[in-house]
Amino acid sequence: MIARILSSILLVATLGAVLGFATVEAETRRVTGVLVDVKDEAAVAFLDADRIETLLGTTKLEGELIRNVDLQLVVNHLHDMDACRDAQVYPTMDGVLHIDVWQRHPVMRVHLEGGQDYYLDEDGRRMDLDPHFTPHIPVMHVARETQATMGYRFVKATQKDAFWNALTDQLSMNDKGELVLHPRLAGHDIVLGDASDPAHKKRNLLAFYRAHVKRGNLRNFKRIDLTYRDQVIAQRYP
Repeated sequence: MIARILSSILLVATLGAVLGFATVEAETRRVTGVLVDVKDEAAVAFLDADRIETLLGTTKLEGELIRNVDLQLVVNHLHDMDACRDAQVYPTMDGVLHIDVWQRHPVMRVHLEGGQDYYLDEDGRRMDLDPHFTPHIPVMHVARETQATMGYRFVKATQKDAFWNALTDQLSMNDKGELVLHPRLAGHDIVLGDASDPAHKKRNLLAFYRAHVKRGNLRNFKRIDLTYRDQVIAQRYP
């Protein structure tokens, strides 16, 4: 019994010494390096490790006591970057300060008549253009910023549709307040009306395309109207 008690006392003493040593070591541990990891760099390229290190001045952190580094302040600086969606900053036992960054993903560019272009991201929030990277995404031409909403809804609804992705390049709003698609290389405009029911409009448009491709006269059309539920109205060139 005595031996068991002594053994327990020794174990507690040893554990206390280890924890005490770890505490002292943690208090004196310094930043040995900074590792920046942009998690979605392959998807969008607004930010990369070099740019983040330059903007944050990470080399100044090396050699600093880890306990003196304000991790939340570093996160706040990252969030101040318009292209940053989320960030995590944490040290590891080897003294390396890890900076993990996720970027915002624009889905549509808005070209405002008489104003500055900007993006709308996956959450519909405004995002500034960036001099380092220009994504290949649809462009919506508008006279007023509120008009961009309909185009954004259509682009979001068709994001995963290969057919619409192949067609959707430029969008605009006509005098009737209808959404108009200006496809790549098609030679005609497609009047969508609004952003609703893109699957049904796709079926109608595909049926029209198939019929006129067989006849070899698809390029004769100037305007294709999909605003009617079960028919396609097409206008030929004069």
